[in-house]
Amino acid sequence: MMAFVFALVTPCAYGQKKAENPESFDPVAFVKSFRIGMSYLEVQTALPKSCDQDTLAYLPTEEAFLLGVDLPGGLSWSASFKFDTLDTPARRPEQLIEFSCSAALSPRSESFETIVRKVTEAFGDPVEVDRSQEQFLQAGWRVSGGSVLTLEYSTAPGAAANASAKNVNIEFVIKRNPRRNQTASKAVA
Repeated sequence: MMAFVFALVTPCAYGQKKAENPESFDPVAFVKSFRIGMSYLEVQTALPKSCDQDTLAYLPTEEAFLLGVDLPGGLSWSASFKFDTLDTPARRPEQLIEFSCSAALSPRSESFETIVRKVTEAFGDPVEVDRSQEQFLQAGWRVSGGSVLTLEYSTAPGAAANASAKNVNIEFVIKRNPRRNQTASKAVA
């Protein structure tokens, strides 16, 4: 009887412990687990089991499929995946051609410099870092297959009650490079 109670209580306690730490989502590790050219099945396998997925939508103007995903955790991270049909008559998602991961955060969460440092540790030195605008900062890295990873970090005024408050939007985007012979500096927007 004691073994039965222990077996029942242990998974419940573990599940509660995991749910208490929603901040553990690491967007850089998440982004690193995907690459342009992955199949739809490979993307499904790499997604966290607890994420909420939208219905797969076909975009006729782009002849591509779009999958939206809400990621688990206390912050509002979401991702979208765009798949090419590879001109198959069946019109099904075949190959990942674009991926983005984004969230709206408080500026206390992470600064632009902190995120650039984390992405650099994961992907190597950036091709370009643009700090020229006060409210819109960008950085870009060359990733596998000639694709480009772009980080966009933008700030906007927060709630009217607190004039000094700011909201931060972070977006990671990976797109395939349509011309592989293009120089690195021209590829980053």
